[in-house]
Parts: sequence; C-alpha cells; structure tokens
Amino acid sequence: MEDSHSMRKKGYKAPEGLVKQRKSRNWYIKARIGGKLIYKSTRTPDLRQAELILAKVKVALLSLDSQVREVIGKSIPFAQLMTRYLKEVSVDKRSFESDMIRSKPLLECFKDQRIDTITTQDIYRYQDWRRNSTARTGKPISGATVNREIALLRHALRKAIRWGYLDQNPAVGIEGFSESKRERYITDEEFEAIKAVAKSHDFSRHLADIMNVLYHTAQRSGRILSLKWKQVNLKERTITFEQVSKIKRVPHVIWINDPLFVLLSRMRRVRGSLVPWIFHKKDGTPYKSTNKAWNTACKKAGVKNARIHDIRHKAITDMVRAGFSLEFVGKVAGHSTPSTTHRYAHLSVDATKEALDSLGKNMPK
Repeated sequence: MEDSHSMRKKGYKAPEGLVKQRKSRNWYIKARIGGKLIYKSTRTPDLRQAELILAKVKVALLSLDSQVREVIGKSIPFAQLMTRYLKEVSVDKRSFESDMIRSKPLLECFKDQRIDTITTQDIYRYQDWRRNSTARTGKPISGATVNREIALLRHALRKAIRWGYLDQNPAVGIEGFSESKRERYITDEEFEAIKAVAKSHDFSRHLADIMNVLYHTAQRSGRILSLKWKQVNLKERTITFEQVSKIKRVPHVIWINDPLFVLLSRMRRVRGSLVPWIFHKKDGTPYKSTNKAWNTACKKAGVKNARIHDIRHKAITDMVRAGFSLEFVGKVAGHSTPSTTHRYAHLSVDATKEALDSLGKNMPK
C-alpha cells in the first residue's frame, strides 16, 4: 500500500484531514490537537464513511476547542466581558453612569454569546433591533443613542483584545446613524422660571442651587454632582477639578465668581461640610442624576425641549456674547477634543476669572 504522499502525487484526491498509512486498508484522520500532530484510524477503508467520520470529529474538535478557549481565557461570554469592563474601565470614567445604562440593551442582546462569535453582521442586526425598539417614553430609540451604545461595545471589544480574549474587533468600521446637532439655548426667563418651580417643591429644591453652580462654572453636570468640599477653596476663590485623562486636557482650576461665591458660602454655612459632597441626599449620598427633578420642573414651568446639559451651552453662549473667543471659552468650559475646539495647554485660574465673572454680571442674583 502506497503512502498518502505518493498517492497525492499521482492525482489521488482525498479530503483534507484524511490520509492513508502504510500496511493499512483504513483511512486515518490527521489532526493537530493542543499543538501535537496525531493520526487516528477511522476503522473503515470506505472513503464515504471516512468522510462522515471526519465531519463528526471536526464538529467535536470545534466544540472542544471552544471549551478549552473559555477555560484558558481565550473566549468568554459577553456578560463576563461587560462586567470586567464596567469594573475596571468605566469606574474611572465620567461616563460611568451612562456606561451602566448603555450596557443594558447590549447585555440583553449578547449576554450569553461568546465574544469570539460576535460578527459584524450581529452588530448591524443589533442596530436594526434597537432602532425598532421604543424607549420608556414610547418614542423610538434615537440614532444617537444607538451610536453611543455601539461606541461602548467597540471600546469593550478593544479591551477584550488587550486582555487576550479576542484577536480582532468586529465593531471596527460599523456605520453609525446620522445625527443632527442639537442646539438649545435656555433664555434667562426660562432659566429663572425653572429655578422658581424647583425652589417651590421639597423634592426639587436642591435643583435650584445645582442650576446656579452649573451656570457659573460652565461645567458638565457629572462634574458638579460629584463635586466635594475639599475641591472648593473659598479663601482663594477657586474650584479644583482632577484630571481624568492624560490625553484630554481640561481646566485644572477655575475661578469662583461673585454669585457663586455667595451661594457656596451660604451652603457651607447652612449645611456644613460633614458630608464630603456639596450636593447630596438626606442619607449623605451624592446625587447621580437630576433628570427627574429637572423634567418635572420644566413641565410645571412650561419650558419644552430643554435638558439640564443645556445650562452649560447657555453659559458658553453667554461668555461668547460677552466678547470672549469660542476657543478661549472652550478652554474655560473644559472642552478637550479637536472637534469641539482644539487641543490646548493647561489653563490657569486667572485666565478663567474674567470670562466667568461675565456670567455673574449677566444673570440675576
């Protein structure tokens, strides 16, 4: 009996993985398992039967390979990846709460699926499913929301490559939905109307002070809700923000203008500083969101299509109207990406003083 090499030379064709051994009529399966090359007899000289056995063995090997990959950490369920991502990556991000929310539909779709089996088409199907879903309000999920979820998925899978779970990222190159830039300027009258409603109800009284701090600092709400007294120096009239990224350069220290100084001094005097956070609930824990109080106050004040983030936009717009350049205001407000303004060097507290003081002159006390 000729060996497999000589048989192939003469044009004898057999499926990849099946070979003949010397002194045997039966077909042998040639396979590499765990880095070791092995030969196993199919115990049949019939090529058709040997092919069927080979197919079954391939299925078994693939199943074994999946189990082995999961045991040694080369493949894990998506839920396990997301748990690690939220614990090790999101926890240090300003968008931690947003990541928690955005991860829920992703988990609903991919929860038990092994990440090495997620394909680009799976992700496009996810996009279609989400766009056909409805939010709690009964309205369709916006393209912008789905885009943020895909961005989270893409970053989590990128981390999976770094952690050794994946070799390539199926979310790279996914086309997102088009987004129309939202512009909403809250007028002085609307601002005061919302604040008046907030002050008149116990459940939203804290909102009035938060609105003022947001406006007079021009910062994101997440920064203000997590603000602690140790970051505030009333003597020097400064607020210090920690750098959250080596890449994103944001103002390290900003000036406390007159209206904000009066507000923080009153809060310090009335509430004390036993609780580290400036804004906190009765149990001493910080507010994670003001959306419920904000939406209720807006509704009662008759203000439509307004988000609390629009206060930041209002502050930025008012500083520009006061004569400061858009690039400079971007530095004061903490913009950090080229698409927002430009990359800039560290900004001193003195540089923020004049711009933030202009806000104190603009708004009613």
